Amino acid sequence: MPERFSWRAVAAGAVGAAGLAAAIGRGEATAAVVLAAAFALGHLFPLRFGGGRLQPVGPAVATAAVLSQLLVPLLWGAAMGVPLGWVAARLRFGERQAADLVPGEAAGLAGFVGVFALLEAPVAHRSGPWGQLAVLVAAMVAWYLASAAARAAWTGTRRRLSGGLLWRTALSEWPVYLVLVAAGSLYGLTAPALGAWAVLLAGLPYGFAHLAFGRLAASDLTYRQTIRVLGKVPEAGGLSPPGHAERSAEVAVALTGELGMRAQASRRVEQAAFLADIGRVAMAGVMPTPGRVVTTADLARWSAAIVAAAPTLEPVAALVAQSSHPYRRPGEERDPGVSPAAQVVKVATAYDYAVGGGMEPGDALEILHQGSAYEYDPAVLAALRRVLRRRGVAGV
Repeated sequence: MPERFSWRAVAAGAVGAAGLAAAIGRGEATAAVVLAAAFALGHLFPLRFGGGRLQPVGPAVATAAVLSQLLVPLLWGAAMGVPLGWVAARLRFGERQAADLVPGEAAGLAGFVGVFALLEAPVAHRSGPWGQLAVLVAAMVAWYLASAAARAAWTGTRRRLSGGLLWRTALSEWPVYLVLVAAGSLYGLTAPALGAWAVLLAGLPYGFAHLAFGRLAASDLTYRQTIRVLGKVPEAGGLSPPGHAERSAEVAVALTGELGMRAQASRRVEQAAFLADIGRVAMAGVMPTPGRVVTTADLARWSAAIVAAAPTLEPVAALVAQSSHPYRRPGEERDPGVSPAAQVVKVATAYDYAVGGGMEPGDALEILHQGSAYEYDPAVLAALRRVLRRRGVAGV
């Protein structure tokens, strides 16, 4: 077991022991232990986002607890259950997937409890059920925003991707939070009347949602893997440098973050960068003739035609087709028919070809800058320079 994980496990145990001691001292041990078990199990059986990220059921547990008037035991239960759940998730899912769970849950819970405690007395007690609903919604929005910010800041890819892209990606995962809040609210509102049966009542819809999100995540993973495999076909045939598609896509995603693109646009750019060279399989069958030279426009056209054969990838095919176009022509500020996303694909693939051909990163960037009059968008090149500097690349 890695030494770093061992120390984290010890620290998690210490926090849990402190939470248990506090709960016993206040005579709230039973409720705190039950909530701790819920937090821990929620880390073992989390919901999955489309990109494969994990979301424990902490929001559901917190919602059910405050509706059951267990705000203070919620704190002790979280102190015990979240660290224990992280250890379990780390052992089950690995370091990479479990790395941001504790900061996300801790920040989210702090925001939730802070907003709820601040607003409950002046709003909920005076405005009745609607006021209580407003306080609960405000507290959960605080969890959602605080957790998204903490996970974006903590994630291991922070040095390779901009914080803005990570933040926008986290904010796009709101449907999972909605399901968790609904499940927790259903339990909290029905527990006084149904007792233990409320667990079953709230658990059934949650179970269906858990299965649905799991299947969605599995489909998304298969989809991503298929795109990656297709991108490697030219490499397998010796038509592209080994690893070119992977590196180009990785740089392209980083550029979308620097340029403030949305998560969906970033994903399309990633796919276009993976598939930009797929047309080389058609190029291999072109018979050379006098005066016939295969150009980058030909490659882009063939690649786009192959990608467009899948109707769901037509937006990606459009980016691939545009990736051979200059960002502007003489007499115009920029070509409105060429999207910034297509320029990202163009710059990312050109940069990797230059570096893969033996150039130093700084020299490759300067070569691209020489084409900034027409071929390469200066804004995208400036974003590339920022990406390389963040990664500590010398000479840029």
